[in-house]
Amino acid sequence: MTETKRKTLVVDESGAGDYRTLTEAGAAGAATPDEPVRFYIRHGIYEERPFIELADYVIEGEYRNATVITASVGGRDPWPGEVKTGTFRSATLFLGGGGRAVVRNLTVQNNAGDGAKAGQALAVYADASRVLMENVNLYGNQDTLFTAPLPLQEREQNGFRGPRENTPRLDTMQYYKNCTIRGNIDFIFGGANAVFDTCRLEPWHHISGTCYITAPSTPAGKPGYLFVNCTVQGSCAPGSVYLGRPWRADAACYWLDCALSDEVCADGWDNWRDPENEKTARFGEHGSTGPGSAAKRAFGSVDDDNEANAQREMYARVKAEFGVE
Repeated sequence: MTETKRKTLVVDESGAGDYRTLTEAGAAGAATPDEPVRFYIRHGIYEERPFIELADYVIEGEYRNATVITASVGGRDPWPGEVKTGTFRSATLFLGGGGRAVVRNLTVQNNAGDGAKAGQALAVYADASRVLMENVNLYGNQDTLFTAPLPLQEREQNGFRGPRENTPRLDTMQYYKNCTIRGNIDFIFGGANAVFDTCRLEPWHHISGTCYITAPSTPAGKPGYLFVNCTVQGSCAPGSVYLGRPWRADAACYWLDCALSDEVCADGWDNWRDPENEKTARFGEHGSTGPGSAAKRAFGSVDDDNEANAQREMYARVKAEFGVE
């Protein structure tokens, strides 16, 4: 992604910058929403829930592990006039605006706790047309990272309550480089076309004893998720983690040249209680290593060279789109 000239707003919780919070800086940027802007956040713990709707912005932390944006909102929390907050109003950080969003060198977390009690709790709702994250930690439990768009139809009444429930479902392209993403139930989910490059996926123990890394809702004909040169290593019991399950029938997810810990179960994929999904979901892997790898999975392809070459071509296109080496 080519860098452009942009103004810089410094965020410092001590008051030594232009603003004390990213929320305040984002509101200032909204006065000229089409002007490219960089938010530079000095180290500190920022307890806030920024909602960014700008055309072209960069959010950059001073230190990856010491610049932390944090909140503790779960989907089961109350919401004024309604029964609950719901998944899509729980995000610690919302990245919107319809243009380009770049996030670098910081941590975003949702500390609401185990989804069995707190419900779904997003660390990030990634909704901009182009999202690039580099050297970022995303920590949560259930539904840590939502990669928009939403599916066309909700399965439960008011299930999509939130900032995009009544808007068109627009394609997004997303690229995650050298990121650590932690969670337990469907902790990377949504309908984006997204590449995860040299990332660390950390399945975290869940009260149910079973974890699912991904839950794509890929629209038909779209490429979905690609994990390349990634590592799976968390805190779960051996054989208790699935690479993914289909949130919608056409879900697409592929793992290419990844190292899988013994936490990954032999079946690899879960059909979300519907065998018909095994006929439509586009799941596969190639070149997996480690004790979690397998010559055959419950469904999906393993080590199909033609599929792997197509995924490598997609990987090259996405890297070129974002200008990432």
